[in-house]
Amino acid sequence: MPIYEYVCPDCHARFQKLVRGFSDPTELVCPRCGSTQVQRAVSQFATIKSEEARLEAMSDPSTFAGLDEDDPRSIAKWAKKMGKELGEDAGEDWDEMVDQMLEEELSGKGEDEEGGKGKKPKEENIGWG
Repeated sequence: MPIYEYVCPDCHARFQKLVRGFSDPTELVCPRCGSTQVQRAVSQFATIKSEEARLEAMSDPSTFAGLDEDDPRSIAKWAKKMGKELGEDAGEDWDEMVDQMLEEELSGKGEDEEGGKGKKPKEENIGWG
């Protein structure tokens, strides 16, 4: 039994329906507005890339276009794009982790005692004798 995606031309809602067989059900209605004028939509699909193709795509210099290394939002956007290229290898919670790091950076949690972001605190020279 396939799952088809439908779109309502009246309210522009998109919804999915589990269908018995391969033809559209006769009693199909839009769950949002109740219209019977729904049409089957072309669903998005994914393609599987080899590891070599993913690494090649990530090494393309154009992936760094518009990247501002001094802007945490720009870095987060780039990191999410790289996470999509890595696919499952990045882990299911990749975007969530990037968002959390961005939030911490913007809220100032990443500051040291002197107020600088990303800087290591000065090490004290402790003599033993």
